[in-house]
Amino acid sequence: MSHDSVIALTMGDPGGIGPEILVKALQKEKPSRRSAYLVIGSRQAFKTLCQKTGLWIPFKTLSSVSRKSLRPGHIYFFDVGEKLAGGGAFEIGKMCAGNGRSALAAIEKAADWARRGIVDAIVTAPVNKAAVRLVDRKFIGHTEFLAQKARVRRFAMMFVSPRLNVTLATIHLPLKKVSGLLTAKSILEKILLTEEMVRKGLGMRKPRIAVCALNPHGKECGDEETKVIEPAVRAARRKGIDVYGPFSADLLFHAAYHGKYDALIAMYHDQALTAFKLVAFHDGVNVTLGLPYVRTSPDHGTAFDIAYQGKADASSMLAALRLAKKALLAKCSPK
Repeated sequence: MSHDSVIALTMGDPGGIGPEILVKALQKEKPSRRSAYLVIGSRQAFKTLCQKTGLWIPFKTLSSVSRKSLRPGHIYFFDVGEKLAGGGAFEIGKMCAGNGRSALAAIEKAADWARRGIVDAIVTAPVNKAAVRLVDRKFIGHTEFLAQKARVRRFAMMFVSPRLNVTLATIHLPLKKVSGLLTAKSILEKILLTEEMVRKGLGMRKPRIAVCALNPHGKECGDEETKVIEPAVRAARRKGIDVYGPFSADLLFHAAYHGKYDALIAMYHDQALTAFKLVAFHDGVNVTLGLPYVRTSPDHGTAFDIAYQGKADASSMLAALRLAKKALLAKCSPK
């Protein structure tokens, strides 16, 4: 990297596989001479992980964090549990308020330090949204929470893998509300954010992007394609983006998987994620576009059923960490 960088890694729900996949990823992807890692979580969770599985990383614990305290080549740890009720106590494999409180405290710290420029990227282990909502009823997910803390209005959820990249035009909505909330302006924003990420973050000089239709067979079953999606595509093309569509999603994902397009824009959550997780469940990465810093995450959940058993596959967490480093490198490289 062309300058020193700091990557924060939040533990996710302490009752799930977050601490395990975090440690496994750090064992394989050491910090470079120009980067430092800052793990944010509950000390009790990592102690329990070590006792039950033998997994451990020699963290350097910090009681306070500043940019100067984070030296390249080291892995640091900040314990959010010390100031929480119960000292960060948690329950393995259960959805509960204590777990949600610790998970949220870690995300809040990371978001604050990113806003202040203390960290350059955040890699988040999975949380249980229902557990966090027991503490913060307004919590929707990492993406919306981090966007609100960063005070950005233009943001998107994108999923990245070696053979398929897709951005969501809408995120966590009931299906019956999707059509009414799609606008040409919002779809155009997602196209522009996606093109920037693929070009700058993934290093594709002139990415080809395609946009999914909302309805089965597109215009044959509805008018959103004509009234909403096509105007967004035309506007993006006028801005010089190499974008096409809308095309029927059942054919489009096949075309993108075989290399015809570098990224897709899907209209709703499961239109994208059903196909994406089928082909990239173990190495897919969730990326938040539009933030003033890099944010990545594994594309799976907390897996309470195998927590603290040493069985968790850390491939997606490792891919998330590596993508964060790659995106930081691209941001820092001379244009």
